[in-house]
Amino acid sequence: METPKELNQEGILFQVSVIDALLQGLYDGVYPVGKMMEKGDFGIGTFHALDGEMIILNDTLFQVVSSGEVLRPSGDILTPFAVITNFRSDKQLSLVELSFDSLKGGFSHYFPTPNMFYAVKLQGEFRFVRTRSVPLQTKPYPDLAEVAAGQPEFDFENVTGDIVGFYSPNFVKGLNVSGLHLHFLTTDRTGGGHILNFEMKSGTMEIGLLSQYQLILPERSDFFRGDFTNDRSAELEKIEK
Repeated sequence: METPKELNQEGILFQVSVIDALLQGLYDGVYPVGKMMEKGDFGIGTFHALDGEMIILNDTLFQVVSSGEVLRPSGDILTPFAVITNFRSDKQLSLVELSFDSLKGGFSHYFPTPNMFYAVKLQGEFRFVRTRSVPLQTKPYPDLAEVAAGQPEFDFENVTGDIVGFYSPNFVKGLNVSGLHLHFLTTDRTGGGHILNFEMKSGTMEIGLLSQYQLILPERSDFFRGDFTNDRSAELEKIEK
């Protein structure tokens, strides 16, 4: 009998594929989202053919598509890249006047070391949030940098919501997004996306340390033929900004 996910997978970051696969246009889904959600209740990623931004919060799956609409997709949809964990809060903080820049700039104030993985959850009232969502792609797929150049952006002002995401250490370049990778979802679940910037008026932050890392690689010919010899970190940094 399968062990319930709430009784295992704790402290484990489970990841489907690698970020460098997306950077070179490998957008075909490789793993069912429903099966992935057996591994946890908190995560982010994207969907087959790069169809929007994934947010998993409180064991519920959301899809922010390029129109800005928030959908509740079925579990049989495939993902080409995603990360998930069972969220466990090891540290809780009350926050006032926090920005994305001040969170990154004051990293050592909030996190004990830059050399571990963390699940990061923020909830509260935001003065401003800017997000994006990647649009559905058709073959032949363009590189992610080309997609990012034309992706729609959304601005939210004086809104409440949740930030869901992860911090990954610098040594995982090529595998994951090093640093903070965060997605946003409004409290009424009508908007969100990949965070480009935010200013929080007040709220809370919970941090869960993840000491185990489980990676599932695609067993597909396009992944086998991929070129993973180049350092794509500068390209990824440009896209993330």
